[in-house]
Amino acid sequence: MSYKKVVAITGGAGVIGSHLVEFLLNLHYTVIVIDNLSSGTTANLPKSKNLHFFKKDIRDESIESIYKKYEPKTIFHLAAHYANELSIKEPIYDLNVNTIGTLVQLELAKKINVDRFVYASTSCVYAPSENPLTEDSPLSPHTPYGISKLAGEYYCNYFRKNFNLPITILRYFNSYGPKEASNFYRGVVPRFIERAHKGLNIIITGDGKEKRDFTYVKDTIKGTCLAAFQKNGENQILNIGTGHATTILDLSKHICNLSEKNIKIEYTNRRSWDETITRTADIKKAKHLLGFQAKYSLSQGLSETWNWYQSKV
Repeated sequence: MSYKKVVAITGGAGVIGSHLVEFLLNLHYTVIVIDNLSSGTTANLPKSKNLHFFKKDIRDESIESIYKKYEPKTIFHLAAHYANELSIKEPIYDLNVNTIGTLVQLELAKKINVDRFVYASTSCVYAPSENPLTEDSPLSPHTPYGISKLAGEYYCNYFRKNFNLPITILRYFNSYGPKEASNFYRGVVPRFIERAHKGLNIIITGDGKEKRDFTYVKDTIKGTCLAAFQKNGENQILNIGTGHATTILDLSKHICNLSEKNIKIEYTNRRSWDETITRTADIKKAKHLLGFQAKYSLSQGLSETWNWYQSKV
């Protein structure tokens, strides 16, 4: 069976993955989703005759038969054992899923001769810096998650050099948005929103001066697709962010204002493992090569995320 426009998305039932699924379905792609539902849910996926879901672990080599049947021309490898703190508790499992899982997917991509293997990496691979991070900034991940994701980058480059596999490596910066449920290990945005919705005080770990580049998921998807389908994105490492830093305190104030409740901000001790005070993307390379520019302001993105959360609880 062969399609003109077929892609595969590992982790397609997750937050970023499901937004990517929806975006590509709207462009009339046939989409193959590989997800073991360890953190994603089929509730995130739209109904479509052009969507084919398979509950599979990315390390399962039997996925080869699925890929050979549908012949995806692009593999978006988004599946991962997510969260820095969880990786500290489960480093061996983290290595298995993030690094070996990536290696298995690269082997399959080589076998079916894809046009592009798109690897979702993370800004956590960078060494802490007060300056905006370029793709050439020093790398020094300080959690098993960052280490395992960086290892995946090295494997991507190995397959590019030795097997001529076209790859694209994307370093996401704090993507957030609808479909992200709150739990202890998820991002700060859904955790703050859930507490504010319940009328509970927002709790900041640290002094609130920590800065991150919060990127609305629709901008993350836009950057991902520009990189995947443009020739200029081939064999490149690219930051996908906004280029603007927001303090955690300012983020919490935005969310407090959305709640229209008397929410107060509390502080607790900074997490011992977190060495990063500031992390901001320099997106000049993505802008120059792809024409990428984030369109959503923090207030716009948070408003859409808040409205989604309100509609689901």
